[in-house]
Amino acid sequence: MEESQNARTVKHDDIEIRILREKCIGAATCVVYSPSTFDLDESNIAVVKEGQWDELEKIVAGAQSCPVLAIEVYQAGKKLYPTS
Repeated sequence: MEESQNARTVKHDDIEIRILREKCIGAATCVVYSPSTFDLDESNIAVVKEGQWDELEKIVAGAQSCPVLAIEVYQAGKKLYPTS
């Protein structure tokens, strides 16, 4: 897992999820859409769980639900969300 003060990246198979921690406001919509993948830490900042993740469709839906675009999703190095 790559970590910096502002971003945390976790890879699982060919899926990579990057949480932009400085953007996260703790809305927790990602947890609603993808509960096996996302959780909030003690600071109410999104984190990626260890273990079996949700299917890709749910992970992307979780990222799309974020009101501040704090989650990026990649597959095989290609950015799936956000696309711009």
